[in-house]
Amino acid sequence: LPAAIATVGTPASQAVVGMDSGIPNFFISVGDPVSAGLITDMDAAPDKNATGTSNYIPIADIFEFAAEFTPDVQSYGILYNTGEVNAVSTAQNAMKYLDEAGIKYVERTVTAAGEVQTAAESLMGQVDAIYVPNDSIIQTAMPLVAQTARENGVPVYGSSAVMVRSGAFATKAISDKKIGAITADKCIEYLEGKAIADIPAEVVPADDVVVNQDAADALGIAIPADM
Repeated sequence: LPAAIATVGTPASQAVVGMDSGIPNFFISVGDPVSAGLITDMDAAPDKNATGTSNYIPIADIFEFAAEFTPDVQSYGILYNTGEVNAVSTAQNAMKYLDEAGIKYVERTVTAAGEVQTAAESLMGQVDAIYVPNDSIIQTAMPLVAQTARENGVPVYGSSAVMVRSGAFATKAISDKKIGAITADKCIEYLEGKAIADIPAEVVPADDVVVNQDAADALGIAIPADM
């Protein structure tokens, strides 16, 4: 048996922790570890034989960042998969932020990758921009979402650098290398004898601005010189 199991994202981490195999889990880039059932309290000692890092999405930062690029946006499409707890909680936080900011939005949900393009197409003509939470289903179909949006002059703001590399326009995100390295350090601590309960999980702050230049050119959006 392995000494530990490292997992990337919410579904894989839930699967490993749910097995209750006795093998410690080190999760990487889980948006909401508490809602996902990986830990009871991020501020307390890990209690489910799992610890790691959260890429909790900084909703306010992303929308404030979006306002710098596209200040004329009056309405957002919120596109997400209802089957992933992290996507649902992030979408709810986004809608709460937009409600408080007095910005309109249209919600579209999917349950499978095959539904994503149709959902994206249904937003065209109704919104000025699209926001996608941390969502593996939408990520799989991001090239289709991005192409549909570009053809209609609609920027897509994602929640990760991977989404932007897959065609979304931009985001403010957590460095994949940084969050992976932090989790690896936690695993090393365990392998060197430290108990899981003594290795706290942590939220890694978003400090990377990621922009897809091809998307910017297609949409005619200028990147500020100081960015």
